[in-house]
Amino acid sequence: MRPSRRAVLAGLPALAAFPRLALAQRSEALDGFAWQPVQVTAHALASFAVGEPERRDFGPLTFLGGLELRGDRREFGGISSGVIEADGRAFIAASDQAHWILGRFVADADERLTGIENVRLAPMMAPDGRRLRDTRQFDTEGMTRIGSRLFVSVERAHQILRFELGPNGPAGRATVVPTPDDFRRLNSNQGIEALGVLPPASRFAGALIAIAEHPPAGSEPDRIPGWILGPQPGRFSVQRSRDFDVTDLGFLPGGDMLILERRFSPLWGVALRLRRVAIGSVVPGAVLEGETLIEANMAYHVDNMEALMVHRARDGRAILTLMSDDNFSILQRNLVLRFAYRE
Repeated sequence: MRPSRRAVLAGLPALAAFPRLALAQRSEALDGFAWQPVQVTAHALASFAVGEPERRDFGPLTFLGGLELRGDRREFGGISSGVIEADGRAFIAASDQAHWILGRFVADADERLTGIENVRLAPMMAPDGRRLRDTRQFDTEGMTRIGSRLFVSVERAHQILRFELGPNGPAGRATVVPTPDDFRRLNSNQGIEALGVLPPASRFAGALIAIAEHPPAGSEPDRIPGWILGPQPGRFSVQRSRDFDVTDLGFLPGGDMLILERRFSPLWGVALRLRRVAIGSVVPGAVLEGETLIEANMAYHVDNMEALMVHRARDGRAILTLMSDDNFSILQRNLVLRFAYRE
């Protein structure tokens, strides 16, 4: 989402091992367009809490470092979602201006972030061969993966698109995935923001799950709609509270769902919240609330946090990597935050 208000200031796919991507910095054809290398400077964040450089624990989460990224191409930024390799290094991200961004995080043996490398980008391709950003499907937000296919949600158009994943990254044109008619009732710029695949622990394992950013006009203001999309489809809701809206979702190794949320206030700025929801409660008709793991405002190094990626460390910890959408604004930052969470 890229609302004007934010310019004022500022699962399975995430957990399962999948073939390593060749992320060398080289140009490759993508339906008439080329992958372009991006030189990215990564400035390490000394702490998560502003003014508390020694603090590492935040409730059940342990801060494993952060980065502020600056790229040498104007298309770099606006990161709204992503999927990460099982080792927590290679990732594929989507910008909200319909670009793929591929790269590798650099981290030490404890999963602490130290840098980023081998970054490249290319435009997503529409079904008709045009750049997606040149169509009404330009506002790409959520992303998940099933096998060799990537699924991307599109705000405003209220669609889900499918892309094929080759050995060097996404390739080819989008295919429109059938979706429920009530997707079209979502607010224009507050459509499907979070997309995932229900894990084996779910009754609906393997089905896509989609959650909107905000309740649509005319609906209950404290109920954010969500859908299970598959052989047994159904609709559920996320309990909205304290003016937070949904920006992404992910799944812990044990199966429970994480919901990433963002709040914006012209007076108080941005804040993030992360909630854990028992996977057994994610069923049609449910109203999901869950347990708050962390809530952080401008007293912490946060921005418009929109992407959540999860992988499992060798010692069993769940590693959560969050990335921000800077809306391509000089007033905002491209941040990467990494936390460890032991279930």
